Amino acid sequence: MNLQNWQLDRQLTVLGVSGGLDSMVLLNVFVQNKWPCVVAHVNFGLRGEESLGDTDFVQSECQKLGVECYVKFVDTEKIATDLGVSIQMAARDIRYAFFDEVLHATKAQSIATAHHQDDELENFFIYLMRNEMHTAWLGIPETRGHIIRPFLHISRQIIAEFAAENAISWREDSSNAKTKYLRNKIRHLLLPSLKEEFPTIATDYQLITQLNRDQEKQYLEQFDVRWLQFVKQSEGEINVPQNFVNEKQNISGLLRKFRFLGFSESQILQALSVTQRIGSFWESAQWRLVKNRDGLTLVLHELSDGSDLTVCIDSVGEVSFADYLIEIQYVENSNIQYNLPNMYYFDASILEGNLWLRHWKEGDKMQVLGMEGRKKLSDLFIDSKVDLLSKQKLPILLLDNQILAVLSLRRSGLHLVNDKNRVVSISWKLK
Repeated sequence: MNLQNWQLDRQLTVLGVSGGLDSMVLLNVFVQNKWPCVVAHVNFGLRGEESLGDTDFVQSECQKLGVECYVKFVDTEKIATDLGVSIQMAARDIRYAFFDEVLHATKAQSIATAHHQDDELENFFIYLMRNEMHTAWLGIPETRGHIIRPFLHISRQIIAEFAAENAISWREDSSNAKTKYLRNKIRHLLLPSLKEEFPTIATDYQLITQLNRDQEKQYLEQFDVRWLQFVKQSEGEINVPQNFVNEKQNISGLLRKFRFLGFSESQILQALSVTQRIGSFWESAQWRLVKNRDGLTLVLHELSDGSDLTVCIDSVGEVSFADYLIEIQYVENSNIQYNLPNMYYFDASILEGNLWLRHWKEGDKMQVLGMEGRKKLSDLFIDSKVDLLSKQKLPILLLDNQILAVLSLRRSGLHLVNDKNRVVSISWKLK
């Protein structure tokens, strides 16, 4: 475990605990080492009495171990339907949103999950079968933002042996045994045979992914420099010259750029193919990618003004907007943490008006916090080195006709917080 960087012995950690083998071992390891921690558990309401049994079990074990336990009950099926996403995707977003909530409430340093070596290998085959080769070979990072994975280099077998030796109780999710799910097919049918034939396959794969992630970081820094040098960008249009497309060293960077714009990997690979005929085109929700004699041209579709995404005072909670999930909630003044990168605080009076989200429009201006007068957002983007691809995606938060913030970039000086007023937080994350 990365004790030196994570400071597990000195910093409070939020543990994501489901009640299963891996997370219960994670909890017991923290308790045995006397590392400060709290537990976050989500009841997704998907398995009836079994889910309730998991929650009772986790709460009971935490009480025995003297660890504070935070629990959230949700109707995952309803949320998935409302957002138009799969149950698995909704559950993942709900889980991490709650972990973040507990992190902020307890002023913890990190969120620890019990992902292990076998999980990473399972992920490889899942992405491989989806034909997402680039993602498959990057693996799962040991640290991402506030999230840490202490068990990532430990096999499930070692975790199971530790549980047996230390008489650790846990509950089995009955859905884990069903092979109708792709992950379970890989776990029960594919991996046992592979590991029998190639005992070091999981360790070997992790060595490759670490090398790939290190190389990817260096490569993308170099690619971004080349992109600015050779690619022509104007309002609503991007022209990528054919010689830039033809360079093999640019393929990975182009895949990343175009995926960010909503294109699938198969669409991008078709567009990059030298055999693709002139005039072929592919579309994402906001862009059209056209093959022409000079290379590739991206043309922006007309964007919605976001008026259908109004968030009123009775909608405090989470709202989906383009590639983002934005959460609005009341907070106590004592819990404000101004150093959090993905959160702004405002006077709660903003919820008395019409709070809404949309994309950037030409001519938008904002009274930027710390500056005099109003500044054009287009100038703010230039000053902050935000490229055309990114600025078309950033959510603009408005109160009636006033821009309160460009999420993930800057906020306005409007409706600031003081020691006496009620406060709301606006937080966001990529889906």
